[in-house]
Amino acid sequence: MTNKARLAFRQPKVIMIYENEDDILGAASIIADQVDEYRTVMLNSEIGETIKIIKPSVLLFALSNVQRSIELYTKLIADLHLNYPHYGILLCKNRESGVAFRCCIKGLFDNYFVYQPLYEKFRLKMIVHNGLRISQSVEQYKGFNEEQFEFIGDELTALIDAGGECKQSLLDSISKCKQQMKESEYSLIEEHKRAKISSKALIDKINKTHIEPLLAELESNIKIGLDGMIQQLLAKQLGLKELENRSFEMGRKKAPDPQVISEVLSTENSDTEETMNITSNANVSKRILVVEDNQIYRDMLVKVLAKEAYRVDAVADGLSALKKIRNNQYSLILMDLFMPNLDGINTTKQIKTINGGEEIPVIALTGNKNKELIKKWAEQGLQGYILKPSSKQEILEAVSRTAI
Repeated sequence: MTNKARLAFRQPKVIMIYENEDDILGAASIIADQVDEYRTVMLNSEIGETIKIIKPSVLLFALSNVQRSIELYTKLIADLHLNYPHYGILLCKNRESGVAFRCCIKGLFDNYFVYQPLYEKFRLKMIVHNGLRISQSVEQYKGFNEEQFEFIGDELTALIDAGGECKQSLLDSISKCKQQMKESEYSLIEEHKRAKISSKALIDKINKTHIEPLLAELESNIKIGLDGMIQQLLAKQLGLKELENRSFEMGRKKAPDPQVISEVLSTENSDTEETMNITSNANVSKRILVVEDNQIYRDMLVKVLAKEAYRVDAVADGLSALKKIRNNQYSLILMDLFMPNLDGINTTKQIKTINGGEEIPVIALTGNKNKELIKKWAEQGLQGYILKPSSKQEILEAVSRTAI
């Protein structure tokens, strides 16, 4: 099956909504290679009805900017076009990654991915894979309830009716038994009158001391037992109804609060609100050295880490880094590969010769995708690498995993 055919799949599980086709070519081809049931849909006035008909499990929003994607997603939910279990992914440009990150923290989207520039194709595949797994498992659970609730409810109704009929039948039987006993009593009395045997006194005594109490107890037990059974069945029926309502609510997504959207798009609060669930007081005791010759990228790294309460030092080359390491203790070193004076690989070699330096983890900062070069660096004790350009989330995740 060609990519072109996949893009036109009529009942897709995954769709990408876009405005400019040139923007999505790379990301679209990656997903088309991964998922057969996939389709791209250009934004138009009928997009809501289209989604309502095909009900995709995973939706990727690749509009011209994050704000437009938020507005569209919110409208689709508010108009009940997305009132079923699904997984929403926000695609964004690198400069909007901070806003996209806040969108996910605030619960507007389930995940996000930087597709301009497009570097981490495997991460995109993993996001889509997880989205399919999560949304379809919820859909199956909800679908099971919808298919079975009606049958279970009808079955319980039949049981309740049967229990009521059983109760009445037993009570009628007991009443009939009492009547027969009275008739038998009169018959015995008439039969033994001529013999002048006081059978009535005997029967009265038997009735009062044995038969009547026994029947009364039996009647009470049957009534109590059947009433209890009916009450339990009614309770189960109500419980199933409540479960059905919960399942329905689980499948719905509510439109985001406008205030939340405003906070997400606000640049004034971006640095304080977006990481309130990540920042830890434990970061204060961790000191990180950034070794990067590109001043813009170096300053960005310092700002990101400082906002998380890390103590950060920064230098522009390997020789300066060695001087810092000899005089300070670091929990982690972020190091560029290509630098003047001393490159990243040779600087890492020298660090291992410094007393205590062999224990300091090193993360590579590189835009170089040469696997052999990275492998060579890894042999010198590299703990990981971050491909440039990188998002704030990617930097913090790598630091959190590695810093001692």
